Amino acid sequence: MIGLTFILSACATGPRVTGSPGITLTDDQVFVAYGSFVFALDAATGNVIWHFPPDSSNQILFFAQPYVNDEFVFVGDVANNFYKINIDTGTAAWTFSEAKGYFIGQAIEENGIVYAPSNDGNLYAIDDQGNLLWVFETGHFLWSQPQVSADAIYLGAMDAFVYAISKDGQELWSTEMAGAVVGAPALSEDGSRLYVGSIGNDMVALDTTDGSVVWSAEAGDSIWGGAALADGTLFFADTSGVLYLLDPRTGNEKQRFQMGNPIVGGITPVPDGIALTTEQGTVKVLGYDGVSKWEAGVSGEVFQRPVANEDYLMVAAIGGDNLVYAFNLSTGGQIWARTPEK
Repeated sequence: MIGLTFILSACATGPRVTGSPGITLTDDQVFVAYGSFVFALDAATGNVIWHFPPDSSNQILFFAQPYVNDEFVFVGDVANNFYKINIDTGTAAWTFSEAKGYFIGQAIEENGIVYAPSNDGNLYAIDDQGNLLWVFETGHFLWSQPQVSADAIYLGAMDAFVYAISKDGQELWSTEMAGAVVGAPALSEDGSRLYVGSIGNDMVALDTTDGSVVWSAEAGDSIWGGAALADGTLFFADTSGVLYLLDPRTGNEKQRFQMGNPIVGGITPVPDGIALTTEQGTVKVLGYDGVSKWEAGVSGEVFQRPVANEDYLMVAAIGGDNLVYAFNLSTGGQIWARTPEK
């Protein structure tokens, strides 16, 4: 299978991500974007339900994490195309081809409008018919999923800035970080705070009204993955393998735990706890107090955070025996492992 190597920069420390798959889980299906296809799999069995496109092409490759709502799957490729795919049939409702760069970051959709971050440094707002509404330009690649509130879109960029953008595409404010922003920001439930990590080793809380820094906490190494808010705690991890638990109001550290290996993909909230995966394929589910509930392993390397619903936790890996691994969320028992094929 054809691979791509995505490197932040020649001088940056951090992981080298070679064709990392994107994975998204709903109640009963898992969607995997990797190589020539986007696959829809049955969550219980791993069986392929459909794949998109119908036939492979050397020009069309997928590595972005799909965004999924009740009716459609939204995902971009590395040939600069972005697709809206029917969730039941696997056929494209439309294709947007006006981007000048490939898609690695996960998009987000609200009220029929899709906000798609591109490697050309632009955020594209696309309506429900596939028409371009507006473009917001940043200074570097976009790998981070935007976050949306009632009146703004928040975007982290590789140019080391966080942007607040109005719903009509105008900049509201921008705040400079200590390094490039790779993982998605975390938005507080009331929309007043935005929590952003960077490869400059900083985790920052921003006031969403004006982008001012409420507090800043320094990690021991680069922060590549997104943080998670759960049970009154901000959870994030760095590439030295440390998991941090902070008070989201003050930034004060509650606890920290060494996970043993670099954590690149970020933190996933699960019922009564959080989940993470180390780069070397160790899967961990922890309580809100950081105490381990269960641990498992997958073959290969993992550069994306795990995905979970009420029943399952799933991980996508590269360079191992299988592409996707499914676990019972409660017990950690492996249910199935599979490399989907056309």
